[in-house]
Parts: sequence; structure tokens; C-alpha cells
Amino acid sequence: MRGVLMGAAMLLALAGCAATGVDDGGPQAGRIRDVAAGRFIDRPALMARLARADIVLLGEEHDNPHHHENQAAVIDALAARGRHPAVVLEMLRADQQAAVDRARREHPGDVDALAGAVDWADSGWPPWSMYRPVFAAAYRHDLPIVAGNLSRGQLDTLRSRGRAGLSAATRTRLGLERPQPDDERASMTEAIREGHCGLLPEEMLPRMRGIQRARDGALARAALEAAGEAGMSVVIAGHGHVRTDHAIPRVIAARAPSRRVVAVAFEAAVPDGRGGPPAGTPPFDYVWFTAAVERADPCAALRERFGGSGD
Repeated sequence: MRGVLMGAAMLLALAGCAATGVDDGGPQAGRIRDVAAGRFIDRPALMARLARADIVLLGEEHDNPHHHENQAAVIDALAARGRHPAVVLEMLRADQQAAVDRARREHPGDVDALAGAVDWADSGWPPWSMYRPVFAAAYRHDLPIVAGNLSRGQLDTLRSRGRAGLSAATRTRLGLERPQPDDERASMTEAIREGHCGLLPEEMLPRMRGIQRARDGALARAALEAAGEAGMSVVIAGHGHVRTDHAIPRVIAARAPSRRVVAVAFEAAVPDGRGGPPAGTPPFDYVWFTAAVERADPCAALRERFGGSGD
């Protein structure tokens, strides 16, 4: 079961990362939708709003290079407006923070030295070249880089034993002692189910939800602490961690309700120009459409593992 959970968790994080090409997304690419207002706004308007936030969440498709280029552009724009946020990343584990700090201290200005320090090539994340613009922006403006994810040990414990394997103090730090409201639990469960193409065995969902909650808690705590020290933080994470109906925004609202949090999701536009928000209200404050990447069927590996059609 542990191996299955580990494989499924990675598929959830990196589903579809076998990108085979890029299309331009048609005329929709580059447009930014203000979800609450139900209209599009321009980039300067968004940047002005983000500059007033305490914590900015930038949700991505991990394998889309346009998302990382735009994340770097947000960091540049905030710096141009006099903000100097800490950059918190899902892609870095808490136990890698010392290596990050050492690389910056011993190789100042050499962003590629950081990739070697954290063994990025064997991390399981998309190629360093995709994420390099984000790190380069942090280096360019001398911004703190914060490892936001759980430590390797915490991840291993959660996958093998669930949250009961964590100490009470750790559960409290991650917000796991907070009762999860029914609507939040339902939203997260459905997101995990859909993220696994409807193929994940139902008995695995509670454990997967626990891992997701713990990751959200770690990222939220890192974002809050970094914002307290730097005055602002920007979180780089997958879409599932920045949703306003569960995930980081809910954790922060429970811990620090006065903090101004803005969630932006980068989404691939539909090439024929019909791209727009999906049915219903997207669980983000803003949706920024980009060109898409062509990728292999992300459900194929799950169908092979668990069987079924995924319909």
C-alpha cells in the first residue's frame, strides 16, 4: 500500500508531465479573469492588486513553462513596486532549506548552483530549465527562498502511517488538529478523485486527503512565517494547493484571518479561443490564461495501475 500511495501521490502532483509540445492557446492566452467580478482585467491592474497583498499564491500546471515564466514576471513586477517577498516553493522540502541557504551563501548569484545543491535532477519535478526563471527572479532581487513542503521524513510517515504517525506538536503546526469542515472535506476529496481520473480506489482517498492537508498546512505555515519576516510572501505551488474552497487559503484564514491572501491560477487556454472559466465558479481569485502544452494521456498510467476507464 505504501508504494501505491507514493506512486499515486506523485501522479497527483505531476499528472501529465510528459509534455510533447506547446500550442499558442489562441486569442485567450494572456488574458486574466477577475473571478469575483466576472470580467477580464489587464496585467497592470492585477499586479497593482497583488502588490497590496500579504501572501500571493501562484497556482501552476507543473509542466507548463509559460506558468513559470509568468510567475517570474509577477515576482519582477512586485519588486518593481517596492515589494520584496520571500518566495516559498512546494518543490523544496523543509529538510532542504539548509542546502538552499548554503548554496546561496557559497555561490552568490549562481542560480544553477542551487539546482545541484538540492539534487533537482533526481527530485521528480519537471526539468530545472522550466523552474529556473522563478529562481532567477528571486536571485535577481535578492529575495529569500523558502522550502515550503514537508520534510522527507514527514512525507514518508504520512504515506506509511497516516497523520497518527506524526507527533502531536507536528500535527498542530500543520493544522491537522483543526477539524476539517464538511464542505472543505468534500471539495478536497472530489479534487483528489478527479485528479486521479476517477480511478483511485475509494479506500485510498482518506490517506491521500491527509497528505494533501499536511502539504497545505506546511505551505501555509511557511508562507505566514515568511511574510512575517519579509513583509510579504509568494507561494509557488500546484493548483490544488491554492484553491480557495480548501487548501492554503482556508488554513491561513483559520490561523491568521487578518492576512490578505490572493490566489491566482495559471490555466491553459483553449486554442480555438473559446477558453474561459470552467463550468461553475473557479475556486481562485484570478485565472490567468496561458498557452497550453500538449501532453500524453495523464490517465493512462492510472488505468494501468488501477484498471477502469476513468469515465
